[in-house]
Amino acid sequence: MTEQLSVHSLRQAIIERDRQLPASDEQLFELAGRRFERAVHRLVEDIRAVVDQIPELKVILEDEVEVFSTPAFPGRTMTISDQRLRIVRGDKMLVFDPTAKALLSALGQIEIQCTRPIPFMIDRVLYLIQDRDGSGARWGYRAADDTAGHLSPFNHDALLRLLQAIFASD
Repeated sequence: MTEQLSVHSLRQAIIERDRQLPASDEQLFELAGRRFERAVHRLVEDIRAVVDQIPELKVILEDEVEVFSTPAFPGRTMTISDQRLRIVRGDKMLVFDPTAKALLSALGQIEIQCTRPIPFMIDRVLYLIQDRDGSGARWGYRAADDTAGHLSPFNHDALLRLLQAIFASD
């Protein structure tokens, strides 16, 4: 039988929900910042695992300390550490530069700076987005061939395509 809704039962439900919340706003904000920080470090490791196999390319890592913020928690900031990754060969360059400002639709972003066009990307940005099932986060980009605007995963194949466009294309 369904309990009849009343002000008292509503209030009790709200109080019970508050007891079950896993974290305060401060803890949730801290979690978001640390998630971005870890995701950047994992991405740098994944890129290095590929680029280190190509001796013709030189990798330069620059440690950074940045202020993380997100519209989900207005006015709150925290310091995080991340790395800018620069890949060079002669006069060609590719830089992955983390930007510790989350967006409404993304948990963070990495700006890509390079000396050549990237024909398969609409903009030069990787977005950290929550997996649909809420289990984690992944990096994605806006693909030129996806008119619906969905993010394509920035995976091993996308990295190889990016390296090809910058360092091996005419």
